This record gives sequence, C-alpha cells and structure tokens, in this order.
Amino acid sequence: MNNTKSQAEIVARRAELLVELFLQDLGATFVSDPRSATGYDFIVAFPNGKGGTNFSAVEVKATDRPIGHSYPLDKRWYKRLAHSNVPSLLLVVDAKQNRLYHAWLGEGEVKKLNSDARTVRIPVVPIDDAVKEQIRERLVGADCLDFNSRGRRSRLEAAHIAEQ
Repeated sequence: MNNTKSQAEIVARRAELLVELFLQDLGATFVSDPRSATGYDFIVAFPNGKGGTNFSAVEVKATDRPIGHSYPLDKRWYKRLAHSNVPSLLLVVDAKQNRLYHAWLGEGEVKKLNSDARTVRIPVVPIDDAVKEQIRERLVGADCLDFNSRGRRSRLEAAHIAEQ
C-alpha cells in the first residue's frame, strides 16, 4: 500500500493552504471549504462598512511553474464564475515560489484561443502589498451591492403592488 501523495496533490494542497492564510490575513470573518455543496474552492465573508457581510467565491488554481501575464482556465469554469451573482476571485498560486496572482472574473479582457477553444486565457496580476490592499478593499468595500436594501426590497415591493 502506497500512502505517498503525487506531486500534483501536494502542489494543490500547498496552494489551498497559502490561499487560506492569504484570505485570513486580509481579514475574512470566515473562509469555508464548501466544494461538495457549491463547487467553489472557497466561499469567504468579510465585514463591510455598513455592519453587514460581503460574500465572495474564490477559485484556486495551483502550479509549480512560472505563471506569466495570463492563466488558462476552462471556458465552462470561467462562464460559471464570471456570470455568478457573487463576486468571483481567481487566485493562481505558484506553489514553488509562494507567489499569488489574481483576477476578478467577469472583468477585463479574456483572451480566447479560438471560438472552439475549451479554455480562455485570463489576465492575472501578481499580488504584492499594494495589490493585496486593493483586493482587501474590494472584498470589504461598500461598493458591493446591498441586495437587501436595493434588489430584494424593490422586488418584494413590486410584487406586493402587483398583488393589489
């Protein structure tokens, strides 16, 4: 019986641990691992300036090779994450160098290989201290939609008016 893990399994686990530490360092109130229920690598929550909580989905990709300016992502995953009602953060980890890169999915220019391609190239930005602060501000920021006061309440009021 062989109890050793493959190189890919070790790299993937190391990347997940680095991301968990990164998200905790940003000030997440919780970092869950709900893969079995939602399919995302992590769902994170950050307190916002209004006393509420902002949620985001995080997808982690691991490698032990240099990353460059873009990262290939399965087109189906990209569509799923980019067209979600929850902000989706892609974190690419160079597990060998302990370097993180990021992209907010659904924003920026996606480089398709061709119309039949199964992958898209996502531009990624290396995370340094300044970028880390920008990510934190976005996750915590008040510019996130307040669905309770805008969206849901408006829909409920419209439905109530329609019933009358």
